[in-house]
Amino acid sequence: MKTLLATKEVAALMNVTETTIKRWADAGELPCVKTLGGHRKFAMQEVIQFAEQHSYPITGVLSAEMEPGDRDTLEFSVQTKNYRKISEILLDEALHGERKRLMELLSYLLKHGIAMSTIGDEIIRPAMVEIGEMWASGKLKINEEHIASHALLEAIIRLSPELYRKPANGLSAVCACSEEEYHEIGLRILAYVLESEGWTVHYLGANTPFDTLRELFKVMKPDLLCLSYTIKSPAHQFIGKVKSLGTLVHSHKSAFVVGGFYAGDHLPKDFHCDHIATSAHDTVSFLRDRFQLKPGPKMKMKEEVS
Repeated sequence: MKTLLATKEVAALMNVTETTIKRWADAGELPCVKTLGGHRKFAMQEVIQFAEQHSYPITGVLSAEMEPGDRDTLEFSVQTKNYRKISEILLDEALHGERKRLMELLSYLLKHGIAMSTIGDEIIRPAMVEIGEMWASGKLKINEEHIASHALLEAIIRLSPELYRKPANGLSAVCACSEEEYHEIGLRILAYVLESEGWTVHYLGANTPFDTLRELFKVMKPDLLCLSYTIKSPAHQFIGKVKSLGTLVHSHKSAFVVGGFYAGDHLPKDFHCDHIATSAHDTVSFLRDRFQLKPGPKMKMKEEVS
């Protein structure tokens, strides 16, 4: 997995000359490390942080390591923000169980400054919906659906070192799937989005018993609890357990977010929660308002685009 960029690649991403990148690096404005041969190497997280702090857009496109036709399609789609086409590329890789290529694709998107929330909402989610519909209609066998889903989940998990994380905001969150909920891709994405926003995230994953969640919450007292669900047991029993959990969360003045594939069919009052998560973007927006998280001041760079 490539985590360091060469001077030429950073210059291509930011649409400036290599001389400009070297000048920023030598001035200590853009952190870098030097190889034994004296070549500058840049961590992607620090490149994004630099661009964000100085309001410098990442508008260039790196060359993708793909077949010429696929490479041109992906590069053009990234440049034009055609996330639907990128989702189709991701879907094809998932259906073939290409874990490594999925990882490379997701890493490529992060390198171009595409936020994890956008990757989740506009690229991964549509692909997963299509996979679900193909399985429901009989176009995809259950083993094929599992191969695609697990390949994508593994690629997402391996993406963690590539994430750009804002400075810690002092807030903590627990993310868990409820009892009988084994589909954790959406929850994993939300956890990464929270990490990107500076949260400390404790990820519990699939099929977490309600009793375990209650006991853990009492001990950890996080600022936020995120619960992903699929109702399989009788609805009234399940909703009763979620409401009880919501009462506990609110007794500690913490926030409670509930989400899942059918989350949009409910209102917050149905689960005694503060927010129904139907997308990563809307959840981040809710949390910024709920915890009064505001972006810090940004500086303007005087360098001109080449």
